[in-house]
Amino acid sequence: MRLLVTRPEQDAQRTAERLRADGHTVLVEPLLTIAFAPPPVDVPLPGALLVTSQNALRALSRWPQGANWREVPVFAAGPATARAAAELGFRNVRGGAGDAGALVKTVIAARPGGPLVYPAARDRAGGVAAGLSAAGYDVRVIEAYQADVAPAFSDNVHAALTQRALDGVLLYSRRTARAFRDLLDIAGIHPSGLIAYVISEQVAEIVRHLPLRVAARPDEDALLALIPPVGRTAV
Repeated sequence: MRLLVTRPEQDAQRTAERLRADGHTVLVEPLLTIAFAPPPVDVPLPGALLVTSQNALRALSRWPQGANWREVPVFAAGPATARAAAELGFRNVRGGAGDAGALVKTVIAARPGGPLVYPAARDRAGGVAAGLSAAGYDVRVIEAYQADVAPAFSDNVHAALTQRALDGVLLYSRRTARAFRDLLDIAGIHPSGLIAYVISEQVAEIVRHLPLRVAARPDEDALLALIPPVGRTAV
């Protein structure tokens, strides 16, 4: 299959490698560019860390005080983020099921003490902080990075879309899906037969005008399971 990967650069290249290893042709077009904020000052010693993306971990790795927090419990939104936290040296990591509601339930069940430090994106859904604050936790939200939307498709992706040279696009977040939809509208492109492979029903809501395949769980392994290796059909 001919596939378009729209994740931010570092994550997109990893996904593209997995797809190419399965025999697919891949174009990489990051629709969001990540910019990290300066390290914060006067952050309290966390009772636990909340991380909802690997970009949050990348931001955290830039904080000088973060090097002293390897024993602090980390609650990660999904399994990929949990694995990344463990690879960074955090020794007490718990992974959720991939969405905000599941993360909130995991934290409440564990009953951590002390402030919950949440390195977050500037533009984010409020479910994690709101849910835990409503449960009585002291949540310290620190805007650690922002994701800037691409102003237009690159020339080669524009050509591939207009010439119907792509079979599918992978969309991992509502913001990326919205950027993809809006850039199609700006360019006046109406792709015929392009399948959107999306990580959750929440992402699917943004691109209902496209044929959809929705992951069984909100994580990359489940998403890529929708796209069988070349020569094998989906079950």
